[in-house]
Formats: sequence, structure tokens, C-alpha cells
Amino acid sequence: MDIVLWRSRIKEGKEDLAREWMAFLKDHEEEGNETLRQEREHQEVYFLNVEDGAMYAYLFIVADDLAYANNVAGTSGKEIDARHFAYMSACVDPDDCVQLRPEIALGDFSGSR
Repeated sequence: MDIVLWRSRIKEGKEDLAREWMAFLKDHEEEGNETLRQEREHQEVYFLNVEDGAMYAYLFIVADDLAYANNVAGTSGKEIDARHFAYMSACVDPDDCVQLRPEIALGDFSGSR
């Protein structure tokens, strides 16, 4: 099981686009949940936060295998995935991303599959 938290800075001037990205995901929640099942992901949780005048996106993921999930999403040919990656590319500063992995994850993950 892979559990990660991404912290990514939103490019200056792209804050409204990042909010549009989150609205897009909300508006396509049912399709997004179906996509997660195909990717063997159990959760994707998004946060936007302003820190010291800069906006950051936080993404918490629980997946069976994150590499598998990324491969499926990247090759799906689905519009939701293509738009998601387009928003990500337009909004996220690739030089200011941090991936955190937990030291320990408490809870019952047996029902995740």
C-alpha cells in the first residue's frame, strides 16, 4: 500500500486556475471516483492553502500501487485524466514540489481493497 502527501506550490498568477481545477474535480466527482477504482486508488484528497502569500496544493493519496495508478491515469485516454494533467501542468511549479511518506500509518486498511 502506498500512502503519500504531495505539497506543490501553485505558480504565481495561476491561483484562479488552481481553484478552477478543484471545481472541475468537484464537478466530475462521480467520474473521478470511477477512475480511482480503475487505478486501484482508495483516496485522493485535495487541499488549497495560502502560506506567506503563496498558494499551495496538497494532495493526499492512498493507493495499492502508486506507480500502477500513475501509469493507468497517464495512458487512459480519458478526458478527465487529460484535463487533470493539463491543469496540473499549468498550475504546479515543478521546482517546488515535495513528496512526504508517513513514518507510520494507523488505522484499518483491510477494507481498502
